[in-house]
Parts: sequence; structure tokens; C-alpha cells
Amino acid sequence: MKFRFPLLKSFRKHPTYMRIIFYFVSANVLVLAISFLVLYSQSSRTLVEEIGEHSESLLVNGAGNTARLMEWSLDFAFSSSNDSELKVYALSDHFSDYETYEVWNRLLGIKMSNPSIDSVYLINDYTDTVIDSRLGLNEASGFYDQDILNRLRDPAQSDQTVLIPRKLPEPLSEGAFKDVITIVRLYEKGSSISAFVLNVDTRELMTLLQNNSQYQDRIIMVLNDHNERVYSSIPLDGDQIQEYRDRADGMSGWEIYKPRDQENQLIVYSNASIKGIQNWSFIESIPRDLILKKIDVLRNLSILLFSGLFLASLAVTVLISKRVYSPIQDLVSNVMRQHQAETFGHGRSADELDYLSSVFTAQQEQIIELTDHWRHSKILGRERFLRELLGTGALSREEIKGQFEEWAIELPEENVSIVIFRIDYFPEFIDTYPEKDRRLLRFAMGNIVHESLRMTEHHLQTVDMGHDHIAVIISVNSQAEDFIANLKVAQQLVQQYLSIGTTVAWGEVQRCLSDIHEAYLETYELTQERFRFGHGAVIAKTGLEGNSGEVYHLPIDKERQLAQAIHKTNATAALEIIHQAVDALRLLPYFECKMSLITLFMDMRRLIQDQSAKPLPSSFGLTSVENQIIQLETLDNLVPWIDHMLTKALDDLAAARSQSKNAGFVEDVERIIASQLSNPNLSSKMLADELGLSVNYLRSLYKSETNRSITDTISQKRLECICRELLASDSPIEPIISAYGFSSLNTFYTVFKKVYGVTPAQYRKIYKKDGNKLT
Repeated sequence: MKFRFPLLKSFRKHPTYMRIIFYFVSANVLVLAISFLVLYSQSSRTLVEEIGEHSESLLVNGAGNTARLMEWSLDFAFSSSNDSELKVYALSDHFSDYETYEVWNRLLGIKMSNPSIDSVYLINDYTDTVIDSRLGLNEASGFYDQDILNRLRDPAQSDQTVLIPRKLPEPLSEGAFKDVITIVRLYEKGSSISAFVLNVDTRELMTLLQNNSQYQDRIIMVLNDHNERVYSSIPLDGDQIQEYRDRADGMSGWEIYKPRDQENQLIVYSNASIKGIQNWSFIESIPRDLILKKIDVLRNLSILLFSGLFLASLAVTVLISKRVYSPIQDLVSNVMRQHQAETFGHGRSADELDYLSSVFTAQQEQIIELTDHWRHSKILGRERFLRELLGTGALSREEIKGQFEEWAIELPEENVSIVIFRIDYFPEFIDTYPEKDRRLLRFAMGNIVHESLRMTEHHLQTVDMGHDHIAVIISVNSQAEDFIANLKVAQQLVQQYLSIGTTVAWGEVQRCLSDIHEAYLETYELTQERFRFGHGAVIAKTGLEGNSGEVYHLPIDKERQLAQAIHKTNATAALEIIHQAVDALRLLPYFECKMSLITLFMDMRRLIQDQSAKPLPSSFGLTSVENQIIQLETLDNLVPWIDHMLTKALDDLAAARSQSKNAGFVEDVERIIASQLSNPNLSSKMLADELGLSVNYLRSLYKSETNRSITDTISQKRLECICRELLASDSPIEPIISAYGFSSLNTFYTVFKKVYGVTPAQYRKIYKKDGNKLT
């Protein structure tokens, strides 16, 4: 008796079909099992890592934004404290009600300029008063913020005058306090506590940080490098602050940590520097269970889902296998007809896949022959590899060596450097040529440079890096001076044949090819030095060693000379000072040179604005300067633009002054002042009587016409005369002072030192010896 097994018979008749079913089932079971195990064991860890990195990124951004906002507040506080009227008021031993009102109005304007500013006040140690943006004029002894007065009087605490985290009493709410960060600007450090004080509302400052996450139960805190609490979203004791502070090690990061007497937390921390004055640590704590609560539910549901999918997939596998097998049969039939193959019973394998394999093997041999033919033309592939090597630098030394062998690149593995030919006047280049023509021109540049340098340097590769430059990977055999001469020759050939001006930069020699990406970035940054050297420069890294890296600022005497030239609308004198400053910038590296130029332009803008009754146009803004730097590319091209802006502004200022209805009034006032400088009774009252005007009207009209007070003008002219007398003779100081209307010797010394930074005796000693005058 024979037993029949239909399934076995089907397997023998259609072995491929049965193998497909077996493979499908096996693969399905394996994939589902592995997926389930990986998901179940790694889901929490992976998601926590993603959340941790995302939270770290958010905190780093929030910390950076908060630090920049604090830096803005710090800069704003110091720029506001430089207001001459505020300084004079803080250092005066008497003042009128009108002057007090004017100063209070200025403080109120400073406070209203930024919602994060809580209050601003001015401390006058000479009158023992404080004028506050909230309450106006107060006696120091009854002022609600005794804490800051005690700090300034305490020598141990007076050195710390910026970024002071503290609690400020609410003046109108007894027992209420507000967290603030205080910035103090002392006007006479070591002599008095007269100061400008600005309080930043800590909660308003941290708004960006508070809105940084959707987790409501998280804890946010900010600590400074004095281990003081700047801000925390919940009350914390000293031990808790120290415990969290110990987790932040000076770098950004995150970790799962269990604080004392608490559940596991996701601790995220970041650090930011505030103007290099203080370092703040930003710490965020989120309960781990709050993060994974929904993840655990999802993981349990995934168990049920995978179980259902496994059962359903087993049922579907058989149907899919049948559908897969039918196209295979059709494919075999088509292949047999196309290749006139024999049937299964005439020497061919009965296994369909074996037959297809033999056919595909023959086709693969043909493909290999075509591939071998293609490998003889490797220009495009080689350039693509070199461009990726320079642009990303993600390959190891062994991988680079293997690629060099594959693409037949002849470069040594050590002592190579990068040369970049960067197109000058690139904005005009883009406007002149479409992208297709730009690629052709860069290709031609690469060929010209390659042929020029190959005559003296044997191992080099040129690479089209796109945009505005080509790069050369080269092993230099000649001396540095000779190689620079060769680069100039290649530069001249590009100019001669393509009419394209270039700036050439040669970077440092690299010992290892794996460092070539960093060398490329450094060399491209080196091309930025054309900003100070001009178009067509050939720049070598070795020739720039030892340059200063400090941002240039106008010396105080030059700034005063520039202010006087602008006040007098003397374009020739103003341009001479600007050109001298520009010459000094040429000695600085690119970044410092660029920042110094922007600073110089902003100083010039500020001085012009001080003399102008109307706001300057947007062409004087920072965005305009940066756009011009990008568009004009070099310092030489920027100087005519700056000259034009300065000359036009001075012409407009002169025209505005010539149209003033009260120009004759200013001349009369200054004429009387000049003739009465030796009169100790010279004052606004005397001038008002002389001109038949009221004192208040005289002061207001003069201020609106000249943007300075009558008192400042009288003091300035008297000081100028006294300075000339100090340098012209050896007479005692007291008679000279008395001759020019100063009745109080102490008042004169205070004013003189505040204006010139030295005492009269020191002034005479310094500038009489040098033959120069401090203006």
C-alpha cells in the first residue's frame, strides 16, 4: 500500500514555490520577533535620548537667546549711563527742579524702552539723594532700595557692580519683593558712590527660557559663576542649588539623575557667557515618568499589535507567495524565448531560479565589460570624490588611500596643502554669466591653473568647488617664495585668458590627508583677507603669523577731533581722521578688521546723529554696512562709499543749519560767552539779561539749536582757554583758574578730571613734554 503526500508532491513539482513560502514565513517570523524585542527593550532608552538631545538643543538656544538679551541690557545700561546730562547731575552738588525733572524724564524713557527693565535710578553721593524712575527724587536714607546703597558703601562688595542677582523691595507693596539683576555704573569709583543703576526684571528676562518646553512640571534654574541663584521657577534651598550645580560641569549636556528625596529626573544643562564678565549655568529638570508615561502605554499596545500582525501575516503569506510565483513563471518563459533556450528536459535545470541565474550571470559579464570601459574615463568621478573629500572630510586615512587607488589619484599621503583661487567681484560675475557658463569658466580656470602649476609641482589635483572658487590639492616641492611666484603666474594666466580676476590663498602644509577638510576650510577663510589686502592678492598663511587680534577703536583724542570736525561740518578734517583709522585697520586680521570697520562706522554714525536734529537714513544702519561689505568685498572699495556717506551727511547737516531761523541767536550767545569768560558771574541768567530773554526760553532754544547746554558750552570754552594757558606758561594753576571764572577750586578739579581724565598738573606734565595737546 502506497501513502500519498500531496504537499510533498507539490514541493517536488514546484520547488521554487515551496521555497518562497518557506522564506516568507521564516523572514516574517524573524522580522517580527526582532522588531518586537528591539522595540520593547530599546524604545524607552531611544526616546529618552531623543528627548534629552532635543531638550538640550532647546535649552542651548534658550540660554543663548537669554544671554544675548542680558548682553543687550548690559550694553544698553552702559550706553545710557554715558548720557552727559545724567553724569553731570550725578556729580553735581546742587540742581534745580527743572534739571531734576529733565533727568527723571530721561530715566523714565530708559525704563520704557525695554519691558524687561524693572527700574532705573541715579545716585548722587554729593547731595545724598536718589532719583528713581518710579518715585522721582528721594533722600538716600529713606530710599526703598537700601541694599544697593549698602553694597556700594561696602568696599568688599563695591567691586561687583554688574549682573548682581538679588531681591528688590516693591516700593508700593509692603513686604513684597521682586527678583532682579542689577547693573551699576559708578561715575567716580573709589571717590564716591554716585552711580547709574539699572534693574532688569529676572522673570521678564527669562520669558524665552520659560516658554521653551511644553512640560509644566519641569524646574528651571539659572546660576552664575559666584554660585548665586539668578533665577529658579520654584523655591530651592542651598543644598538643592549646590546639588544641581554639581551636575553642570561647564558644558551643555543631559543625563538621567535621581536627586536627593526626589524621583528620577531628566537633567539638562547648558552654559553661556555674558560678555566674558560672568558665566551662567542654565539647568532644566523634568521628571522621567512624565516623559515616559505615554511611551509605556504605547509599548504595551505595540505588544498586542505585533501579535495580531504576526497571525495575520501567516495567513497572507501563502496568497502573496502564489502571486509572486506567477510572475516568475512568466519571466522564465520570456527569457527562454528571447535567448532560444532549451526546455527543462534537454539539459537545463528544472529549477527556475537556477536557470534565471545562468542568464543573469551572462548579462552581468556584459555589464562588467561596460563598467571596465567606463572606468577609463574617471574625470567626473574623481572630481566628485575630491569635492566630497574637501567639503565633508568624513573619510578615514585608510578609506582615502583606497579611493586614491580606485580613482588613480597621484597624491602623497603626507605634506599636502590647499590653494584656493577665488573669483573677485563675484556679485558682478553672477549678474554677467548664467550658471551653465559659470561652470564652464570654473572648469577652464581649473585647467589653466593645473597646467601652469604642473610645470613646477608634480603632484596636484584641481577641484571645482562650485560657487566662487576652485581648490588645488598640491604637494609643494619648491621654496615658499618660488611657489608664491608660481601662484602669481597662474593667477595672471587666468586673468589673461578668461578676463577673471582672482584672489589666491595658500594654507598650511598638512601632515595627514585625513586633515585635508580642515585645511580647506582654513584656506577658504584665508581668502577673506582680501578684505584688507584688496582684489588680486596672493595670501600665504605663513605671511600672516603674529598679527594682532584686537578690535580697533578710535583713540579718545581722535574721536574728539572727529566730533569737532562733524560739529563744524569740516569734511576734509573728518575724512582725514577716517582715512588714518582705515590705515590702522589694514594691520588686523579679516574678522577683527571687519568688526573694527563696522565699529568705526557706527561711531561716525553716532557722532553725526548727535549733531543732527533728524534721524539718519537707513543707509547708516548696520544692515546697510554689512550689505556693502558683502557687495564691495574689499576695504579699498568700501572707503569711497564711507567718504560719500560722511560727506553727504555733513553737507546735509550744514544745509540744515543754514536754514535755521535762530542761527544768529547761537552766534550772539557764543560771542557773549567768549567775551565774558573771565567773568565769574557768567551764567544763563546773565546771558538772558543781555539778550532780553527769559532764562528757560534761552536754555531751551540754545539746546534745540546746538544739542548741548549753555553750562556745557561755558565750561568747555573755559577749559580750552585754561589748557592753552597751562601749556603756554609755568604759572601756578590757581591764578589761571581764577582768571577764567572758576571760583571753586574743588569744582574745577572735578570738572577737569571728568573731561580730560587727568589732573591739571598731570595734563601740563604730559602734553607740554610731548608738544601735543589733548583736544
